[in-house]
Amino acid sequence: MDNSMHLLWAKTAPDHSGQWHPLVLHLLDAAACAEAILDREPETAKQHMAACLGLPWDEARPWLLAVIACHDIGKACPGFQAKWTEAPPHGIATRRSINTRINHGYVSQIALESILLDLGWPYDLAELAAASVGCHHGQRASYSELQTVEFDRFAMGEDAWTEARKQIFQAILSVFNPVSPPSKETLSGPEFMLISGLTSFADWIGSNTEWFDYGTPLDCADLAAWYEKSKAKADSALDAIGWRLRTPLSAGFRTFPEVFGFPPRPLQEAVSVAVQDISGPSVLLLEAPMGEGKTEAAFYIHLEQQRKNKHRGLYIALPTKATGNAMFKRTMDFLRKQGCERPLDLQLLHGASILNEDFTNLKISDISDPHPGGEVRAGEWFTNKKRALLSEYGVGTVDQALLPILPVRHNFVRLWGLANRVVVFDEIHAYDSYTGTLLIHLVRWLLSLGSSIVLLSATLPPSIRRKLASGIGAQPPEGAPYPRLTVFSQGEAQQISFSTDPKRRQTIKVKGVQPDLSSVNQALAENLPAEGMGLVLMNTVGRAQEFFLSFPEGEPVKTQEALVGKRLQDGTEVYLFHARYPAVLRQKREDFLLKVFGKDGDRSGRKILIATQVVEQSLDLDFDYMITDLAPIDLLLQRAGRLWRHKRKSRPADAPILTIAGLTPGAPPDFKKPLWWSSVYGEDLLLKTWTLLASKKQIILPDEIDSLVTAVYEDHVQIPSHLAERLDQAVIEGEGEAFAKTGQANMAIIGLPDDDSWNDPSRFVLYDEDDPLVHRSLAARTRLGEESVSAIPLTALEKEHVLSTPSFSQAKELFFKTLSITRKSVVKQLKQCGVPDPWKKSPLLRNCFPMVLDEKGLWEHDAQVRLDEALGLLYQEKEDL
Repeated sequence: MDNSMHLLWAKTAPDHSGQWHPLVLHLLDAAACAEAILDREPETAKQHMAACLGLPWDEARPWLLAVIACHDIGKACPGFQAKWTEAPPHGIATRRSINTRINHGYVSQIALESILLDLGWPYDLAELAAASVGCHHGQRASYSELQTVEFDRFAMGEDAWTEARKQIFQAILSVFNPVSPPSKETLSGPEFMLISGLTSFADWIGSNTEWFDYGTPLDCADLAAWYEKSKAKADSALDAIGWRLRTPLSAGFRTFPEVFGFPPRPLQEAVSVAVQDISGPSVLLLEAPMGEGKTEAAFYIHLEQQRKNKHRGLYIALPTKATGNAMFKRTMDFLRKQGCERPLDLQLLHGASILNEDFTNLKISDISDPHPGGEVRAGEWFTNKKRALLSEYGVGTVDQALLPILPVRHNFVRLWGLANRVVVFDEIHAYDSYTGTLLIHLVRWLLSLGSSIVLLSATLPPSIRRKLASGIGAQPPEGAPYPRLTVFSQGEAQQISFSTDPKRRQTIKVKGVQPDLSSVNQALAENLPAEGMGLVLMNTVGRAQEFFLSFPEGEPVKTQEALVGKRLQDGTEVYLFHARYPAVLRQKREDFLLKVFGKDGDRSGRKILIATQVVEQSLDLDFDYMITDLAPIDLLLQRAGRLWRHKRKSRPADAPILTIAGLTPGAPPDFKKPLWWSSVYGEDLLLKTWTLLASKKQIILPDEIDSLVTAVYEDHVQIPSHLAERLDQAVIEGEGEAFAKTGQANMAIIGLPDDDSWNDPSRFVLYDEDDPLVHRSLAARTRLGEESVSAIPLTALEKEHVLSTPSFSQAKELFFKTLSITRKSVVKQLKQCGVPDPWKKSPLLRNCFPMVLDEKGLWEHDAQVRLDEALGLLYQEKEDL
């Protein structure tokens, strides 16, 4: 390599000290990181990367490392080199006028494609391999952008610069010494994502001066020696962030009792036997009743699939932050009990993870600090939202898992993180047609990336099972009796039925009541005995707040200095729980309610919880009596799963009773104003559910779960003639809405993994959906529905917080008060006011809007909006959803 190449720079010291790092050394740093990462991956990861080039690993390795190294070869151009005015003279012929407005990643792509073609690579393979590393800054260049750069000699340079880039590439090849070029014709979508994701990951590590110090032109004299030093630095860097050798939690086969320390229930026994016959990455759909132990079954599937397929880790995706918090603790406890001899990194992925005490207690800045083996930690490096899915283990919302297949920056890094992993999706029935369609596309991508997928549900409509089979190219499974495990593997579907735990079989009495609050209160008084634990589950926040207010004033009940309810004169305690509390208060309420109504809760006295759908799924709550607003049958059954959830020596009632508000004789109520239920659920599903349950006196769980859900979702309900016209109109509206949402989801994704739809570099890159100042049409959306923003309530005295940039501790204290706002008029006003400039400099507050309140809790911009300690956020004199 010509000595002038030693004088081309890649980066300079931010302190303006004049230090700089030679370009060729930085390229080797990134390649060293890529190799170090793969050396710690399971052997299957190397096989997948080698398959990208259609070569054995020993032959693929030098080519892959050389290609990844050249992610920044485009910095060898006058447009980039002229950006640093103090750069040493390199002596390469250059025009006087230079265009420094240059994307060096695009130059890298153009140059590398040409070099690879000259070396005999097939055209499509060279083009896509170059594009896969050229997009390491987050997005691909469109053909028009590439053309503009390619013919801009004021940026790219003349022939001397082309020759310089070739010399640098030859110098890189001399370190890796590849043999014959690959003959594979092209890259598939998954292969493109693997190379892109690894390149960005390696570049993030290799660009960090904390681990990679600056070299000098003298170091360029022996590039092989520099590469060996870089490999050692890469190993130290990976140790520091917690990227250890990816070994399975179970080195050998273990039975279910050996893993968990207790005998399996029938479901768990059937799953533990069935999983032994599964070979290769697969999709497993487990449909079983609430409380039968699906989570432990999923953990066991993960252990066996990880052991047999050398998957790198586990991610569990849930529908809400609350369900994610509950699962995080269970996952943490499970990992700690596996006896692993190395630290395990576990991340909690959702917007309020900082509020979760279990997670914050795991967070450290350096996972490599001395500590006994087998600890579960949360490395600080992985808490960045773009890097979080790279962690070996994670729990979070489904939104974080869906972002990789949406056109956001660095989506391929997130996909790389989920590749070759076990990914569990819980409560998959909880999504509408939009999010559900995205989920099926994601499963398709994950399977193509070598991952195993586990899907869990208690009340799954048959249509979702059929769509899943169609989405992954499998034959629709036969109708095996419920509960069942469906295994999709190698294009085939097999189903296994198993029995439920006979001890959990119960008959629930069904009663109807008028939906007005006085009737609900009367039903509660008649059916909830002394010493009883009651739940009243409302479909809207406003209705829950109004019902709480219908009880007399009482003595405040507090936890951790936070008001959570009231104690009435007769000793009855009444609590309110919904999603419209400041974040820290909502978390305190959730923790408190789990202690009161949980498995080992204090069940003395008469206690009533008034709540919304936040208690519908995954929270382990147990009630003696329940009143619920009418909802689609699958969700009603989910709610019923909170009745007599745990076996107890005694109950204050003779039998579990489910009272359904709106299940009135003669005809169902109007689901529109003032109930607003049809704005939450499809009216067609509400009507069919009402008809199905109108004549039922009891529900036998789990025996009737499948038949009831199938009846509603497969149109097996005989609708009375006086409701036919209303239902027909509702069906037309519901099907139209579902069709539109499905179409939106199909258009929203990056494309499909097994055709050419993913290969569209002109696709517009969307913003992450958490940026509140971006128009919704420009943001990637994992869910449809009302626009939501985060607001932070401030008193008049706290208003000064918006005037200066807060410290991290101050920002954290403010962030704890975050409220999620969806009301259109309030969202509009908040966005008009904007995020204060000082807050934009805070990672925690940059997407938050201040909401200044007076001494009565009224918002200064709209006195109809009030924050109340007991009730949460209220929209007064307006009906609210």
